[in-house]
Amino acid sequence: MVITETKIGKIPNIAPVLNIPDIWKRRLVPGSEMLLNDWLTGTDIQLRLSRSRATKHGDFRIPPEGKRAVITLNHDMHPVEFLITLAHEVAHFRVWKKYGRRARPHGEEWKYEFRLMLKKVVESGILEPAVSRAVIQCYFKRERIGSGSCEAMYKALGLAGHESSITRVADIPVGSEFTLRNGKTFIKGDKMRNRFKCIEKRTGREYSVHPMAEIQDNS
Repeated sequence: MVITETKIGKIPNIAPVLNIPDIWKRRLVPGSEMLLNDWLTGTDIQLRLSRSRATKHGDFRIPPEGKRAVITLNHDMHPVEFLITLAHEVAHFRVWKKYGRRARPHGEEWKYEFRLMLKKVVESGILEPAVSRAVIQCYFKRERIGSGSCEAMYKALGLAGHESSITRVADIPVGSEFTLRNGKTFIKGDKMRNRFKCIEKRTGREYSVHPMAEIQDNS
């Protein structure tokens, strides 16, 4: 398993028992190293840090024949978001290794693997009790868990509403103009299931934007 970083600098290869580089440790929940060791040791995954993306926190890429599978994670997430997103994407990897393309992306096989990993996160005791309860509410008591969007989790992390000084897409009314941290300006549209349909002002292209995406402060 190899950990690298995209557009921020390279990170050395990882030994069979994970020796996690400091630049990754800063993004992890303290005490989660053993979970990563369990999830990643012996796999052929290549992990990469990515710049912030409005439409997703991470992704798993099925590799071409003879190549490594690649998982990318946004570099600027809260440590709990980072850990849950990593579990989300590693669950995709596990399903792909077991079933190939026969399983649906967020089907029952993926839910089983993802929840199995989150169960270990909760049982490890590394999360605050309120956050553990939010994990259970968001990922074990709801049927649709593939989007990564759960208000209870953001509230538990202090990332939502009045508990945060950060303005997010969910906080502004439909029709508002806003600029994300990547510099792109959008017009907020209606909500589609778990994301908002937004139009990029410069190109007129339609994007699906996460409700918790941070809005750039231009003041």
